[in-house]
Amino acid sequence: MEFWLFFAAASIAAATALYFGFRYLIRARLIENTPTARVRSAHQGYVELNGIARSMAGEPIRAPLTGVECCWYRIKVERQGDKRWSTREQETSGHLFLLQDTTGTCIIDPDGAHVTPSDRSVWYGSSRRPIQPARSQGQRAESLMVQVAKFLNKDISGGWQRYRYTEERIFQGDPLYAIGQFKTQDELDRRESRRGLMLGLLRDWKQAPESLLSRFDSNRNGRIDGDEWDTARRTASREAADILDRQQAGQIPNLLSRPDSIRYPYILSTDPEFALARRFRWLAAANFGLFLIAGTLAVWLLGTHPS
Repeated sequence: MEFWLFFAAASIAAATALYFGFRYLIRARLIENTPTARVRSAHQGYVELNGIARSMAGEPIRAPLTGVECCWYRIKVERQGDKRWSTREQETSGHLFLLQDTTGTCIIDPDGAHVTPSDRSVWYGSSRRPIQPARSQGQRAESLMVQVAKFLNKDISGGWQRYRYTEERIFQGDPLYAIGQFKTQDELDRRESRRGLMLGLLRDWKQAPESLLSRFDSNRNGRIDGDEWDTARRTASREAADILDRQQAGQIPNLLSRPDSIRYPYILSTDPEFALARRFRWLAAANFGLFLIAGTLAVWLLGTHPS
């Protein structure tokens, strides 16, 4: 039984290492072989962009453990047990933010992305949530805030119950590399949106028949005939177009998100392209090395097992 357990463990380790080795190698080659596009001229589909991270207008995004303002965050709270740390809470930001290059701006939807952030902080405390430092603006002030949080949350209780806090962040102004599915709202999307607004207007008008008659019953016969209904539809179409223009004023039409196919990874990174590709190649080499070691061990165990 012990032999087969060791053999199964070695075989599973070899197969897993081989899978991740090819996975990281494919990612490295995709990064190296995909040409960098500009936001303004990017084609629809799988593209690579390089720019600067920017926050969207509106309520700022704040990392939950420190309260620092950022574009993206990932947190984990762990509790120390008798032998190991156990995760008690973890959260990854799903808030939209922006990538800006010299030609335009693109909305980034981080859902499902493999993210390499610019900043990572780890500190300890004796409570489930760390003491919140005062909020302030600016990345330098935020770095100081993290230091204050680490100091305030030092475990001075001497007890066994300790917590470890990990918070990763992408700040506004950080360099941002992104590769994923690029889509620009086109005329077809606008046409569908306008049609939906028009149908909504017509539905609302039907629910107020007196107002509808006073507005479109031109021959005053107490009902809306075919020609008058055509006039109402044209009027609703014009009003829907005006509403859509107001809604889309100042909006950013470009979106980068997770591809539909699992063959194409969705990657966001504050590291430059060459550093990211090099890291994936090192990870691929390490996994291939583990595959050789585990595979050789599995073959040796099988060869030494008495028949």
